[in-house]
Amino acid sequence: MSTIIMSVCWPLQDMTPAQKAVLISLADNANDEGVCWPSIARIAERTCLSERAVRNALRWLEEVQLLTSHQRQGRSTWYTVTPAAYAPGSICPPASNAPTPAPAAP
Repeated sequence: MSTIIMSVCWPLQDMTPAQKAVLISLADNANDEGVCWPSIARIAERTCLSERAVRNALRWLEEVQLLTSHQRQGRSTWYTVTPAAYAPGSICPPASNAPTPAPAAP
């Protein structure tokens, strides 16, 4: 268990309880570099989620760059937890009909 990875993951916001539970489960298994290799069944058991819910959470965690999965030959997968890459709302373009901002006041 990496207390470094865990301490960075706990305060993260803007995710569902299932996504947070899977993230914390992975962080709890990770070494100080964020590497871990629990099975989906093991994550499901630890989080009390279905395997489908775990897969959906893993997919979302990858999309937001909190996690990278690495496939090995056969069916084995290992993960790298990267909480420093998570920046919710940082890539939010303005609406197409948004007004142009006024220039800054002197």
